[in-house]
Amino acid sequence: MTGFGGGPEKTILNSPRYLPPLGYQAACAYLHPPDESGLESLRGRAEAAKAELITIEDRGPLDWSLVGKFIRLCRQRHVRIWHAHDDKSNALGLLVRMRVPMKLVTTAHGWGANLGLNPWKSRLYRACSQISLRRYEMSIAVSPDLQQMLVDWRLRPERVVLIENAIDTAQFARQFSQAEARRRMGLPDDGLVIAALGRLAPEKGFDALVQAVAAVRQSGRQVNLWIGGEGPLRDALTTLIDQLQVADSVRLLGHLGDPRDFLQAADLFVLSSVSEGLPNVVLEAMALGTPVISTRVAGVPRVIEDGVHGLLVDIGQADPLVDAIIRLVDDAELRRRLASAARQRIEQHYDFGLRMQKVARVYDRMLDRQTSA
Repeated sequence: MTGFGGGPEKTILNSPRYLPPLGYQAACAYLHPPDESGLESLRGRAEAAKAELITIEDRGPLDWSLVGKFIRLCRQRHVRIWHAHDDKSNALGLLVRMRVPMKLVTTAHGWGANLGLNPWKSRLYRACSQISLRRYEMSIAVSPDLQQMLVDWRLRPERVVLIENAIDTAQFARQFSQAEARRRMGLPDDGLVIAALGRLAPEKGFDALVQAVAAVRQSGRQVNLWIGGEGPLRDALTTLIDQLQVADSVRLLGHLGDPRDFLQAADLFVLSSVSEGLPNVVLEAMALGTPVISTRVAGVPRVIEDGVHGLLVDIGQADPLVDAIIRLVDDAELRRRLASAARQRIEQHYDFGLRMQKVARVYDRMLDRQTSA
C-alpha cells in the first residue's frame, strides 16, 4: 500500500488476522517517502490490528530500486500471491512476477480519486493499471461501478469479482454516550453536531457540505459541523468558512487516528462525496449507531436504502444536503430508527469476517485449491 489513513489502509491492515483460519498467512508492505511523518501512527494501528507491517522507502515514480527490493522480499517469504491495492502496486506486481513465480490479484478501491489536483499523474497511473491488470489472474471491485470500470478496461469478466468493503462489527460497536465521547475528545457538549470525515480534497465535496450547514443555520437551527481529516483544500475550506461567517460552528479538526470516539460524539454523519468506491466511514458510522446522510455515490445505495438505513441525496449540490439535514435535525425519532436499522444492516451483510471468507475463496481459485469454508 502507498496511501495513509484512509479506507483502503483500514481494509489492508485488518485483513491478515482473519486469514490463518482460512489457510493463508499475510503481511502488509507499506511504501512511504523518506520524510513520511505518519509512520509511527501507522505502526501503532498495524500492531493493534495484529498485522505484520513491512515499511519500504519509496523515492518516487522512477524509483526502480523498489523492484529489486520486492523481488528479494518475495523470494525470502516464498510469496505465492501478490495482492495489490493501488496503481503503483499494480505495476510493481507485474514487474516482480517476471522474476518470482506468483499469482496476482488487486482490489479496486477507486484509484486516482484523490489525485484530482494532479490530473496528468492520475491519467498516467490509470493507464499503468489498465495495462497491468489485463495480466492479473483476478481483480476485486469494492462497488458495482468499479466492477464495471474493470470490465470496460477489457479485463475478462470471469476475472473480475465484486466483494464490497466491510468492517469489524465488534470493534465498531457503540461504547459511549455522545456526551462521554465528546469529553474523551476534549470537545464541548455544545448542541447538535454533524460529523464528516475524510481527506480534505475535491472528491469529498466538503465545500457543498459547509455551504449546506451555513444554510441550515440561517433557517434558525443551531447545528455544528466537525470535519475530521487533512488535505490540500484546508486553506480553501478555511476561507469558505470565513466567507460564510460560520467559523464559530464549523471546525476542521485535522487528522483523527481513530474515528470511533468522533463518530460516537456526533448526532449524525454526512458523506458529501462526489467520487468514492464504497467508503468505510459510512459503514463505521452505521455500525456505531450514528444516523447517516450520504450522496448517492458509487456503492453507497447498495448499503443504504433511502429512508430505511439512512438518507440519500443527489451528488454535488448543497440544497439536497440542506433538506436532508433539516429533516433529521427536526426528527429525533427518525434519527433513532435509522440508526437501529443501520446497525442491523451492517451486522448481517457487511461484517469483515464474511468479507475475508470471500477473499480467501478468490485466493483458493487462483491457486486451484479446494474452496475455503
